[in-house]
Amino acid sequence: MARPLLVAWALSLSACFTGGFLSGQPCTADADCGPSLRCEAGVCGGPNSQTSPTSTTSLTSTAPTTGGTASDATTADPTTTTTTTGDTTLALTTTSTGEDETTTGGGCGIGRCKDIDMLFVADNSPSMLIKTLILLDFITAFGSELIPELSQACSVHLGVTTTGVYTPNPVECQKLGALVTADNDGDPCNFSEGLPYATLPDLQTPLTLECLFNIGSAGDPDERPIDALFSTVGALDPSLNAPTGCNQGFYRPGAFLTLVLISDEDDDNNDAQGHDGSEEIFESFWAGSLENIKPTGIDDLYMIGLLGDPKMGQPACPWEPTENEDGLGTELTPRLRAFIQSLPADRYALDTLCNVVPGGTAYDALMAEIRTELRAACGA
Repeated sequence: MARPLLVAWALSLSACFTGGFLSGQPCTADADCGPSLRCEAGVCGGPNSQTSPTSTTSLTSTAPTTGGTASDATTADPTTTTTTTGDTTLALTTTSTGEDETTTGGGCGIGRCKDIDMLFVADNSPSMLIKTLILLDFITAFGSELIPELSQACSVHLGVTTTGVYTPNPVECQKLGALVTADNDGDPCNFSEGLPYATLPDLQTPLTLECLFNIGSAGDPDERPIDALFSTVGALDPSLNAPTGCNQGFYRPGAFLTLVLISDEDDDNNDAQGHDGSEEIFESFWAGSLENIKPTGIDDLYMIGLLGDPKMGQPACPWEPTENEDGLGTELTPRLRAFIQSLPADRYALDTLCNVVPGGTAYDALMAEIRTELRAACGA
């Protein structure tokens, strides 16, 4: 049974994402708008409400530091490692800060996994606007099921990056792959250790995580999730993960890495809207490049996909690419699915953004699967 504090975390997170977060979203009844808003003329808060999610709190950011933190006891001069994708000629460069060699004690950890890096690569393009309630379900289930597990680790780095350049970030970190450090309104996220990502203390602070996930839907309609992923971990842009970079050692080669891809469109070249998608790494190299960023390969990898594909037996949300600026509905995502499914079956979990009823328990089964498989991967 979850500890009372973690139960409170889940309940608080659910409450935090009602109110301003749902203002301006489509609705059919008051229940769709949470306890603090009414459904008026099909819109939470009425037709004059905001049309994109915003935070209801103003947070003050602690100045970033480049030294050690409470959860990551030591740092070292970065070292560079170059690896290749086996029988291809692609080379990736990763930067290590040395943090992965030290944990905060022998009594912590999920089995053999002492340190956990968890990266969300989230689509914030205009077509994601009407999926706010679905993401609320997903994040609430994440809080109640996975936060208790992550809290057992010796250290946690939890970050979010978007599928395009995130403009609410400070100007110097408006780069593809830079972690989200401000909400959709530009208000800084108050990470407890002054880093550009959440660490163990932040897991018990719902308002901080609300800021982290409140990325809006005004991003680039040319989604580039694969380029964003490899840029965040320093494989395409080593400067991001350097001790003085925008991501300040977020990715640690020796930590267990969990990747979460959230998108209602595929990452493809010259799609129906004329977008190019990711271009830095050829699609045939995606899987090999993923394994090459970890010294231990798939042993310390797990992936989660929340994509546009419908579940078996469920009708698809019709994809209309010419509607609005960025399309309407959800697109089938064969490329992203194939990328995720390149891992062994017990190292990934897939679910859908399509036809999920908000306000329910749509993602409980997914989170239970993830929790079981993560524990098994770590030998817990």
